[in-house]
Amino acid sequence: MIKQINNNKFFYFFQDKLFYINKDIDKDDPVRLLSAILEEMDFSNLMQVFPNKTKVHPVNMFALIIYAYSRGIYSTRGIEYLCKDSQRAQYLLNSPNIPDYSTIARFLSKATDVIHELFFQFVDKLFKLNEISTETIYIDGTKIEAYANKYSFVWKKSTLKYKERLEENILELIDEFNKYFNKDLDNIFDIFSYLENLNIQKVHGKGKRKSKEQILLEKAESYIERLKKYTNYLEILGERNSFSKTDNDATFMRMKEDHMRNGQLKPGYNLQIGVISEYIASYEIFHNPSDSKTLVPFLEKIKSQNIEIINVVADAGYESLPNYEYL
Repeated sequence: MIKQINNNKFFYFFQDKLFYINKDIDKDDPVRLLSAILEEMDFSNLMQVFPNKTKVHPVNMFALIIYAYSRGIYSTRGIEYLCKDSQRAQYLLNSPNIPDYSTIARFLSKATDVIHELFFQFVDKLFKLNEISTETIYIDGTKIEAYANKYSFVWKKSTLKYKERLEENILELIDEFNKYFNKDLDNIFDIFSYLENLNIQKVHGKGKRKSKEQILLEKAESYIERLKKYTNYLEILGERNSFSKTDNDATFMRMKEDHMRNGQLKPGYNLQIGVISEYIASYEIFHNPSDSKTLVPFLEKIKSQNIEIINVVADAGYESLPNYEYL
């Protein structure tokens, strides 16, 4: 059986039906404006994520999520209840099939990358409708705690210190190996390979005495394992000072909510939002906890969206000499 592929690039929301639920919705209702904007958007990337027919069309699902978020409803269970309770939500769904919370969650999970692109398409349509004036942008940030173990921290300074000590131990091991075997190797990996090829008879437990070869082999194996671990940590860290082992993208920072009042660092993200004419025109997630260091890259990102800003409004947390020079 050949599956029917849906390749619609643009989408018309409301096909003719026997019964209409939209007759009681005012012509100037926000959901009608929302549907009109969405009908002019390109959903080809979204349709590539959902190529086969689904009970609820992906574009209708996207429209529903946009509407729910605009009403301050962000949980999938809350959106499910909205579908059952709100005539406006049913108008956007345009289907007797009500998605449950797990269906909504799966949609959000699969469409994560595409939604980012659709968001900027949506903002661009608002600009073309003259709904947004680019005269002034208001920028503010908030720290969002990550769903990660708060004790799973890795610190850059500690990692560099441990790696430096390990490299000193490796040099000592290389010197010890060369003296014992009368060799001239200068690489820990070559030493480990040489020792492994000796097929050393290993002994373990009380009353057993390890040979010099086994001691050197175990040291080399341990050092290589730790060296790989620290190198991997530094690659994950990049320019950051910390990360969480259970969420490598999260950085440890102080949150506004500090119930213990001890300034505890928690894994999180610094979300920056730019608002123009009461619309969120752009957003970006940063690993740097300081707002002052996020302003320039955030404004550069806004420029890449072809948004020309005249005035920038932000609080004192963004104040710094480099930012003044940039502006």
